[in-house]
Amino acid sequence: MPTHDKTKTPPERRKAPAGSTVRIDGLHLSREAWTRVEALTAQLRRAGIPRAHPSGALDLLVLHPEVAAQVLAGGCRIYLCVTCGAWLDAARGIAHQDTLPNHEVQGFSVAD
Repeated sequence: MPTHDKTKTPPERRKAPAGSTVRIDGLHLSREAWTRVEALTAQLRRAGIPRAHPSGALDLLVLHPEVAAQVLAGGCRIYLCVTCGAWLDAARGIAHQDTLPNHEVQGFSVAD
């Protein structure tokens, strides 16, 4: 069997060296940022948010950092507008529903 025709990555190459980056959705993230994305994804899953995945967590971190900080801290309620895709904290979630009655807003409790 030729050496270039291996189906498995050798164990020493499976883990990236410290300080390297992770690629997600075309972006390169540091290990520290990736750890935050994974923690946020886990919190979103625990809250029962449908389709909680790393790229969604990355969107939340980039587009709505104040809501992401609340989720990472835990012990809060966040809202997702199914109609427009906006992530909102408690006060803005209720205001969003009141000002745009045709938008459907779902609330999720994030545990500590």
